[in-house]
Amino acid sequence: MSAPDTNLDKQAHQHRGPMRGMKAVLAFATILFVGLIVWTTYKADNPAATTPAELIGGTE
Repeated sequence: MSAPDTNLDKQAHQHRGPMRGMKAVLAFATILFVGLIVWTTYKADNPAATTPAELIGGTE
């Protein structure tokens, strides 16, 4: 059974906000993932580099 009234232009307008939100979350996750890759690569090349916890006096 199909929907009785399908207005694709109206539906596209109503879903614009949620779609922008999903794109923003995807962009944020991509930035975090790239940051993780860069940080992991840096730590692999410099094993003696300090960690953020060591900089503030955490674990040694």
